[in-house]
This record gives sequence, C-alpha cells and structure tokens, in this order.
Amino acid sequence: MKKRIMIPSLLIGALMTASLAIASPGFGGKFGRGCDGDCAGRSQGMSYEQHEERMGQRLEMMAAVLDLSEDQQSKIKALMDQQWQNRQGDREEMQAAREAMREARQADPFNEADFRAKAETMNALKTERMIERAKLQADIKAVLTPEQQEKAETLRGMMGFGKKGKRGGARGGCRS
Repeated sequence: MKKRIMIPSLLIGALMTASLAIASPGFGGKFGRGCDGDCAGRSQGMSYEQHEERMGQRLEMMAAVLDLSEDQQSKIKALMDQQWQNRQGDREEMQAAREAMREARQADPFNEADFRAKAETMNALKTERMIERAKLQADIKAVLTPEQQEKAETLRGMMGFGKKGKRGGARGGCRS
C-alpha cells in the first residue's frame, strides 16, 4: 500500500521540480534567459554552483526513487562531476563553432561549401556531446543493481525519456 502511494507521489514531486527548473532563469526558452538578438546570456554557461545545485536535486530524487545507498550516491556524484568538468573544455569550442556558423550563414554572398564545412564541424561537436551523455548514462547504470536499473528504465518511460527522447524541438531561447 505504501509503495502504491509513495511512487506516484515521488513522480509528481519530480515532475513539479522539473517544471520549476524549466521555468527558472538560465534554463532557456521564453521563461529563462531570453534572446535579445545575439543570445547575450549564452556564453556564460552554467556555473559550478548551479551545477552542484542541479546535480544535488537530481541525485536526491534518484536516491529517493531508486533507494540508492550512500556508496552509490557518491559514485554517481563523482561521475556527474567528471562529465561536467569534461564538458567545460568543450564549451569554448562549441561557442566558436556556433559563431562561425552564424557568420557563414550571414555571409554575403552566401558560400554553401563554407557553410557545409561549418555545419559538419558543429555536428561533430554535438555528436561528441551525445556520446558523452550516453557514456554517463551507461556508467550510472553500471552503479545500479539490476532491480534499480529496471525501475529506472520504467520511470524513464513514464516521464517521457523513452524512444523519442525527452523533448521535441530545440532547447533554449535562441539558436545561432
């Protein structure tokens, strides 16, 4: 009986937390940092304090829903920290590629070959980010017990993280 009430309650709480995070400043979209034409707030990225706060919220939710041990929590936290640190080095490269694409798109006259080359560079960087996220997910899954893995997959499907991804369309308020 307790599980029957507890799991939906935790899911509702997680969904409410996610909706608050989406509406918070700095997340993007029309509720977060807006776009004033040149995406002014985009270059700052997430501070380590913001990362710590979000990671803490995610870890807290995972710990409650999946009943993680202290050891599992510390391993997952270390994995998330490492991934965030790795991503920081890529941030400048991604910004430079984004700026190069914007310039190529606005060039007069338009040079299709140049734009294609810039787009391929950007796509290669995006592919690397997707691979990093997939590796993190696999590493976290390796920390979980088979029962926890099964529960996590069930919850991912219920929360819209299934085959079609967690979102449709682009994230953030503006794209270059």
